[in-house]
Amino acid sequence: MKKLSCFLCMAGLLAVLSACAVKPVMTGLNPSQDKAREMSDQLMAQQRLANQEKANTISHHRVWYAGFGLHSGSNAFLGDVQLTRQRLAEINPELISYSFDNELHQDKLDTPFAHLGSIDQTARDIASQAREGDVVTIMLSSHGFTDLVAVEIGNKPFAPIWTRYLKTALAPLEKFPTVLIISSCYSGSLISQLKAPNRIIVTAAAENKVSYGCQPLAHNTFFIDALFGSKLDAGQNLMQVFEHTKELVTEREKQAKFDPSLPQIFVGEKMQAYVQQPLKSWLQ
Repeated sequence: MKKLSCFLCMAGLLAVLSACAVKPVMTGLNPSQDKAREMSDQLMAQQRLANQEKANTISHHRVWYAGFGLHSGSNAFLGDVQLTRQRLAEINPELISYSFDNELHQDKLDTPFAHLGSIDQTARDIASQAREGDVVTIMLSSHGFTDLVAVEIGNKPFAPIWTRYLKTALAPLEKFPTVLIISSCYSGSLISQLKAPNRIIVTAAAENKVSYGCQPLAHNTFFIDALFGSKLDAGQNLMQVFEHTKELVTEREKQAKFDPSLPQIFVGEKMQAYVQQPLKSWLQ
């Protein structure tokens, strides 16, 4: 059942690793095309400018969000970016947000491409503007395997994001309170290299487990749907929310007769006080 339930996730990953996988014939806009790359860069510059202007109007502490749907093989990854942003904005209407995704487009992009470069640039943008008291949330959604997150753009595989490169990309944010959310198979394997005193890491699966909900027409992965779906209670603290999320995921997996994904959480030593407070107290 484990192999059957994660077939689509593994197919996407194997394509990235140049193995055999069934993929749609149609390809879309991707960074190897000059025009598409220019469109993505323009959209990214527009987001950056709009967020700089918004940040300058907020005198108190600010909440930053950057979501990355890294794979074009499922609607769920874009859905995760959107749902996470929606819930955070409901808690804090002044949310400053960046969105990146690799949904299949033929003529015009809606958002910039999601890949290691956009993660790196966004982390540096936020770090250059963040001040004491600000909180940052980064969300990555894709297929994955041990020690990596897969990248596919316009149905074309690109180099996966290995943990050591993600660590370098996120390094500018290490002095700011940061919540890193990773929804992918084997995502727990990234924790050991990414953990830091000012960081909370929440993953959809343990280091040796698959996660679910990444079929092509899915709206969200199981994990993000449980974490940020309609049952999110911002009056609870993060540990309560995480335990409730695990219960929802486990129940759904049991109903489908899937092997457990075992979501994981890491809390850095400087973030212990945050996880004991209601979400709305430090995200508003």
